[in-house]
Amino acid sequence: MDGTKLKMLRNAKGISLTKLGELTGISKSYLSLIERDIQRNPSLEILGKLAKTFDVDVEYLVKDMKKESAVFQNERSTVKSTLKFEIELYDNQLNPQKIKQIKELISSLIRE
Repeated sequence: MDGTKLKMLRNAKGISLTKLGELTGISKSYLSLIERDIQRNPSLEILGKLAKTFDVDVEYLVKDMKKESAVFQNERSTVKSTLKFEIELYDNQLNPQKIKQIKELISSLIRE
């Protein structure tokens, strides 16, 4: 499993490692090991809990982001596509850090 993907999902939801541990029943330290790519092979049970929490398929969690990115880069250079995304934040989730992350995302999309 690519720990970067877990961290990205967690940050997108605006939840801490502690909160993710509470939601999944997985220890904070184990989640940290996954995110830092120290633990790359969590059990199917762990993957299932994470997938359910983030409302994604287990397959999405185990796909290698680097390979997906390379495929995406190739597709993007040969096929025009439309990117549509929504950002939904509640008032209590909109803080300076979130605003900075959104600005960075928009800037990176504009540069592409």
